Order: sequence, then structure tokens, then C-alpha cells
Amino acid sequence: MGRILVSAALLALVFLAGCVKKVEPKKDVALENAKKEAIAAAGSYMKDLKGILVAEIQKNGAESAVGVCSDTAQKFTRQYSAQKGMEIRRVSFMNRNEVNIPDQSEIMWLKEFENMMRDGSFNKDTALFRVEKSGRDRMLHLVKPILLAEECVVCHGTEEQIPEGIKKIITEKYPNDKAKNFKPGDLRGAISVKIKI
Repeated sequence: MGRILVSAALLALVFLAGCVKKVEPKKDVALENAKKEAIAAAGSYMKDLKGILVAEIQKNGAESAVGVCSDTAQKFTRQYSAQKGMEIRRVSFMNRNEVNIPDQSEIMWLKEFENMMRDGSFNKDTALFRVEKSGRDRMLHLVKPILLAEECVVCHGTEEQIPEGIKKIITEKYPNDKAKNFKPGDLRGAISVKIKI
């Protein structure tokens, strides 16, 4: 009788074990989709903006590129944000345009990018984010790094690398300019994207 009870108990355990499901944490599909959309938008934005800048340099020379950065880029950023239904902006500690001063979150992330560059855990595809909540609404705030490109040295390089005509325009347009002394590959700033989830 004891054997029968033990056998029945083991059979019941085997049966119950087959019925138990492993519970996986629920995936936040909306968040993952928002992250993909924000990363794609940041990449597309930078590619399009760089295209506008390079076309201007090729057409009218490097001095005209300063106007693109000061005026056209800001207008393009507003239009791109509206078109995509999200807020996109460029931020930097070493900003030229005061519109590009980072907020508290962006300051934290720019410092994190700097730390990651120092310890070797950084790459051009690095993205940092957080979810901001307000009642039932959620907003993804994501940043991707901007690394200085070779062609940007003409306006953002050392005093010796920046031609006199460009220096004069920068001084007139940006008396508080901090966006110099970079070399290709340096962390220039970040693209900041906010999108509703």
C-alpha cells in the first residue's frame, strides 16, 4: 500500500510539473518600439543635417557652413521634430549656440558618455535612455552621441585649423562660443530625442 501511495504521489508530481508554466517578465513592446524609432530618427536626422551642411560647403565654401549651423540647422531641427512627432535637439557642454545647452538629464548622459569613452566601453552606437512618467503618460528620453567628423574641424578644430574668415563669423554670431579645439572622433555632444510611448 505504501508503494502505491508513493508511486501515485510521484505520478501526481510529474503531472503537476508538466502543468506549471515558467512565467517570463512581460516585455514592454511599446517601449522597445519607441527606442527603435528614436534611434532611427536620431540617425536619420544626423545624416540629413550632415548632407545639408556638406552640400553648402561644396556649393558656397566653408564660411557659408557657419550660417547653416546657426540658422538652417535650427529650422531643420524644428521641422524634423514636427514631421516625426517627437522632440529632437542637439546638446553639448561645449556649445556654440546657447539653444544647445543640455538640461539636467542630458548633462548626466554627456558625463556618462565621457566616462564610457575613458574606460573603453563606448562606441558610436551607444544610446542611453530613461522613461519619464506623468500620470498615465510615458515619455522616452533617449540620447545618442555626436562624434566630430573630419569635415567639421574647419569650424570646430584648433585656432590654427579654423580659417580667419570663419573665426570672424563665429565671433560675430557667437560671442560666447565654446565649440572649438575638437579633433575627429571627439565627443562633440549628443542628439536628444523625446518621444511619447
